[in-house]
Amino acid sequence: MVCHVSSMEEFYTLTQDATAAVPWLLPVFFALFGACVGSFLNVVIYRMPRGMSVNEPRRSFCPQCKAPIPWYLNLPVVSYLLLRGRTACCGRHYTARYCVVELVCAMLFAAIAWYFCTDDLVTQVLLCVWAAVMLACFCIDWEQMVVLPSLVLIATAAGIGVALLSPWFSGEGTEPLQGLMSSLSGAFGGFLLFRLVALAGRFFFGRRQASFESPREWVLHQADDGEDVELLIGSERLLWSDLFMECSNRFTLTTGTESSHATGAGELVFTVDSLTLPDGTKLSLESHAELRGTCCGYAASKAAMGSGDAWLALAIGALCGWQGVVFALVGGSFIGIAAALVARIGRGTPMPFGPALISAAFIWLFYGTELVAAYMDWVESLIW
Repeated sequence: MVCHVSSMEEFYTLTQDATAAVPWLLPVFFALFGACVGSFLNVVIYRMPRGMSVNEPRRSFCPQCKAPIPWYLNLPVVSYLLLRGRTACCGRHYTARYCVVELVCAMLFAAIAWYFCTDDLVTQVLLCVWAAVMLACFCIDWEQMVVLPSLVLIATAAGIGVALLSPWFSGEGTEPLQGLMSSLSGAFGGFLLFRLVALAGRFFFGRRQASFESPREWVLHQADDGEDVELLIGSERLLWSDLFMECSNRFTLTTGTESSHATGAGELVFTVDSLTLPDGTKLSLESHAELRGTCCGYAASKAAMGSGDAWLALAIGALCGWQGVVFALVGGSFIGIAAALVARIGRGTPMPFGPALISAAFIWLFYGTELVAAYMDWVESLIW
């Protein structure tokens, strides 16, 4: 028996009938598709922060020996379990993140198909796009402490698409224009809110300074691990990755007599890749293996929240509205504090806020309506 589908409307009708007869059918299909998408996300997570193309080379390769991975050893979840976390080419262990991303993406897609069971399949697909991109941003920020605006803009576009196709999702009415305005106000409002929070954090908590009674020697060179640069001021050790989490950060040394450059007293102003001497001369740090001198003090100015978090707020606001942005900021703060306590991360140690922010956004995505209703009931109980 052959079933012919002559139009998209008939396809939707068949899909709805099948879903009504077997409610778990669509979530299972979405889960399988999500696992495959998760496999692609692993490519994105590995390549994009390194400036590599996600299309070339087309075939996935071993991160250890760079050997191409055949398709039958690149099956989502299954390959990792069969190979027990080892590469087939060189036998080395590789991170469980590959399997976790595929599993989480599969669960997110299944949850979207089950929880947002609408007549509009395109809306569900756009929600899956948003969830997949945010999952990739979660992992990239977790591993590299960087947010890629090019990825975030894809999630933002998906959120705006949901607002146009399903205005009811934002709770602002049923007209596409109402949904669009709610999405845009949430996106740009969230972006500006986080930028203001970052500026306030820089002003109140991002300034650090010290002065010394007698000059101390400072040395700037490669750290022992070969991955970072360290600045030694007497017995104090400052890592470049901590000082310059944002490219806009500045670090200033109040100098005495320099041993490498006869600059006289003044200020040495460091950026992430350059040094400006008191006479205005700018040096490229890449062209110097080591710099040293003496200083009478230093001052650091850095943001308490990275600019990448504002980009994440743009995508969160586009889908979840301004309420979701506020919840992500507050809820993400609690999640970040809890994670720092569990991991025993000390004060001053750099920690990405993006994963906590995205986790709170997912909570709002699935339980935001219930949370608002519970809050309103609690307020009413206090009043009456």
